[in-house]
Formats: sequence, structure tokens, C-alpha cells
Amino acid sequence: MSGKEHRLDKIDDAIVRILSYDGRISMKDLGAKIHLSGQATKNRVEQLEDMGIIQRYTVNINCPVYGYKVHALIQLTIQLTNKTAFSDFIQNCESPILHCYQITGDNTYVIDSLFSSMEELQSFMEKLEKYGTCKVNIILKDITFKQK
Repeated sequence: MSGKEHRLDKIDDAIVRILSYDGRISMKDLGAKIHLSGQATKNRVEQLEDMGIIQRYTVNINCPVYGYKVHALIQLTIQLTNKTAFSDFIQNCESPILHCYQITGDNTYVIDSLFSSMEELQSFMEKLEKYGTCKVNIILKDITFKQK
């Protein structure tokens, strides 16, 4: 970014909100929604990327259509001595992990992952249990928010 500092404004907020809903929108269409030209919009998006506000564009997987029948959030509280081993396990895991977050609490993580069956989830849980204590929440429904 240049020496001139960019302060976030309502247009930046709108860009982030729209892109979080539709990361594939063209700069021209995004510009029309925020009342800027396509080039001005592209410049704004690039500034937000340079600032680290927009870090990546992702794909939301439609689990059942893609073959994953089970979407689970697994809370894992690990023993401090297992932290490095757990990190290695997650980095090299073959299960489809969407996200792994370290959250507040005593060495607590939340793993957002997909499984083709309950048996596959059970197998994954058995591997995790050597690092700590697990709690599993199965996603029943994804509630989609309408774009404002």
C-alpha cells in the first residue's frame, strides 16, 4: 500500500458484505451495487486485499450434493503435551477439514469437517481422542442469510 493510509468507510463495508455473499461477482456488477465504476471498485477491492481485510475467496460446499452426508463441528480440548502432535495431525489429515480454530479455553480447538458417513466420523473421532477430549455437534441445517 502507498504512504497514504486508507480508512474504511461505508463503501468498503458494502464491498466486504457483498463479496462474502458472492465472491464471484464481477467488478462491474459489484460497482453497480455500490455506485462506483468497475475500475474504481477493483481498486477498492485491491486495497482491502493489501490491508489483509480480504484474504481469500472460498467455496462453500453443498455437503449432500458433493457426497458428504455428515457435517460436524468437533470441539477438542487437548493436553498441553499433545499440542505439537495435534498440530502435525491436523496439517497432514486426510479427512476434509474446512476449518480448525483455536478458541478461548484451556487448549481448546473447534474442527469444522465433512464426512461421507457416521462411520467415517467415528473413525476420525477415534484418531482425535488420543490428543484429548472431544464433543461433537452435527450440523442439521445451514441457515442462509439474505444479502442486505
